[in-house]
Amino acid sequence: MELWVAFGFGGLIGAFIGVFIGRHRASQRSTSAPVVMPPPIPPQRFAPPEVQHVVLDEGSANVLNALNNRLAAIGALADLLHGSPLDPERARALMMLHGEVRRAAEITQHFLELAQHPIGAAEPSDCSIVLNGVLAEREGTLKELGVKLMRSIPADLPMVACPMAQLTEMLMKLLDFALRRLRDSQPPRELRIAVVEAGPSLAISWWDSGQPLSIEAEARLVTPFRFTQSAGGGEIEFALARALAQSSGGTLRLRPRAAGGAEVVVTLSKSVLAPLARATPETPALPKLRILVVDDDAVNRQAMRLLLEREGHEVVAVENGLEAIERLGPASDRFDAVVTDLQMPRLGGRALYEQLREQRPLLAERFVFVTGDRARDETRRFLDECGQPAVMKPYDFNDLISAIGKVAAKQ
Repeated sequence: MELWVAFGFGGLIGAFIGVFIGRHRASQRSTSAPVVMPPPIPPQRFAPPEVQHVVLDEGSANVLNALNNRLAAIGALADLLHGSPLDPERARALMMLHGEVRRAAEITQHFLELAQHPIGAAEPSDCSIVLNGVLAEREGTLKELGVKLMRSIPADLPMVACPMAQLTEMLMKLLDFALRRLRDSQPPRELRIAVVEAGPSLAISWWDSGQPLSIEAEARLVTPFRFTQSAGGGEIEFALARALAQSSGGTLRLRPRAAGGAEVVVTLSKSVLAPLARATPETPALPKLRILVVDDDAVNRQAMRLLLEREGHEVVAVENGLEAIERLGPASDRFDAVVTDLQMPRLGGRALYEQLREQRPLLAERFVFVTGDRARDETRRFLDECGQPAVMKPYDFNDLISAIGKVAAKQ
C-alpha cells in the first residue's frame, strides 16, 4: 500500500471528525460523585441507554457517505493485497492498515450514537489490554525500584467509553504519579492495581505504599502550578490524568486509606458501542456464482470485482442502474445475485430495485445493497422495509459473501 493511501486515510478521518463533532457536540454531563470500589457490590441489571437516530442535513449526510466510500475502497484494496508475497515489514504494515480501516469503520458506523450520546459513546477501548500495556512499558522502572506489583485485572472486562490513545495517556500519568511517590519512599515498595465493574462503569484502583496522603491533598494535586515548592511529587501527572478522565465523562479521586499510602480511583463509563471483532472468521464457501456489481465509484467497483473473482465467481461490473438494466437482459436467470450501491447518478440502486420488483420480482429477490449512506432516515426505512440484505460501507468482505449467499440460496 503506497504512502498516499495512509495520508489520504488520515486526512479523511480528520475532516470527518472536524465537520461532525463540531456540529453535534452535546453538552457535557455534570461531574458525578465518585464510585466506591470494594467491597464488591451484588450484580444489578442496568438497562442500556436507548440509542436515538440523529437526522443530519443533506451536506453532512453526503460527507458521511463519501467518507464511507473511501474507507470501503481502502479496505477492499487491503483485502486484495492479503496473501501477496510481501516482506515481513510490509506484511505487518498491511495488517496494521487493515486494522485501522476496521476501527474507522466502527467510528462511522456508530457516528449517530456518538452525536446523540457523548457519555458512553466515545470510541471504545479495552481497559485490560491498555492497562497491561502501560505496566509493560514501565517494567524497567518497577524492577529498578524493587516494586512488588499486585494486579487484579480481569481479561473479560467490558469496553470503556474512552479513545485508546487518551486512555493510555491517562493510565500512564497515574502510573508515573505512583512511581514518583514510590521513588521517594523507603522499601519495601508496593503497588496494587484492581479493576472492577461498578454498575454502568468500570472502577480502576491504584494504591501505592508511598507517604500517606489525606483527602485534603487532592485540592493541591489538581492545582499543581500554585504550589511550586512541592514540584517533583507527581502533582502535574495527577492533574493531567484527572483532566483526561473528566474529558471522557469519568472521575478521578483520592480515597483515604487507614493503612497509609495513597489510593486513586478512576471511574469510566462502559461503552454503549459494540467492540471491534477480535478475530476474522474464514470467508464462507459458495459455489461459483454469476454476480452483477453496480457502483458508480470506480475504485470500489473494481476492487469488489477483483475480490469476488478471486473467490471463483464470474463478475460483471457496471457504473449505474441504467447500465445494469442493459446487462440484466430479458431473462431473470442470467445473474445469481445483484450487488448494488444506493446513491448513483442516472439511476440509483433503490430505483433499480423498485423497477425490477414490479417487472421481475424473482430477480429483485437477488439484490444485495452495499451503501455508505447511514445517516438518512429514508435510507434506513427503505432497507428495513424492502427486506433484502444490506451491507454497510466500509464492509467486511465476509459479510458481503454471506449476504450474497443468502440471496443466491433463494433460487
